[in-house]
Amino acid sequence: MELVANRLESLVRNGQLGRGSRLPSEPRLAEMLKISRASLREALKGLVFLGLLKSRPGDGTYLQPSLSSMVSGHFRWMLLLQEIKYLELYELRQILEPAAAALAARRATPADCERMRAALAAMRASVHDAEQFVHAEIEFHDAITQASDNAAIQSTMRMMYDALAEGRHRVLPFVKSLKKHCAHHERIYKLIASGDATAARRAIAEDLKFAESLLRAQISTDETLGTPADSSASPSIAPLRRSKPRRPPKSSRPAKTRK
Repeated sequence: MELVANRLESLVRNGQLGRGSRLPSEPRLAEMLKISRASLREALKGLVFLGLLKSRPGDGTYLQPSLSSMVSGHFRWMLLLQEIKYLELYELRQILEPAAAALAARRATPADCERMRAALAAMRASVHDAEQFVHAEIEFHDAITQASDNAAIQSTMRMMYDALAEGRHRVLPFVKSLKKHCAHHERIYKLIASGDATAARRAIAEDLKFAESLLRAQISTDETLGTPADSSASPSIAPLRRSKPRRPPKSSRPAKTRK
């Protein structure tokens, strides 16, 4: 499998394959790689399982157009095996999201603002439904990263969102008022919509510090009850599954109309 992955990488580097490209036929690819078709078939199955390739029965095998879902799955396993901790992901959020909010304040389009408003409306409508509230809150933060118009930030944050979903469910009971929590997010939206990059950056940083304090409270409670601190084992809520298509790369989408 490693051999096949390395050769596919070479084909991408020399321009023979790109994102979403269909691989050569199985006989042709086996000849190119100088391996048996049986070995190739097993290697391709492994790469499909890992998320690098996508098999379309009757049509062939393709390179995935986006790898963020594959990496988000790795994040979940890293949390499950305690290779990384929720607090470390929150620290990473504190590095990326304030910058994303500042960029969003400068670059958000009317469509971006509408998506943020829709997420806020969903948050207000689900203050008595924890699972739906978390979905809506993540959608709001994802709308901010999309409005940043920075593909690197978008990809990195989306890799984390599925992994962070369980952590957010765990800290939700420590939020005294979801209505006030919504109000904080509405303030962030207004600052971004008004183009105040400095204040938007500060507001997101404050929100993330608050979220970190909730997570620390949850960890402290677990330690008091004898639960391993920051444990990711036996999650009670499945990670979020994004139903909306991934945003296409900047090169393939029309230029944004600024506010």
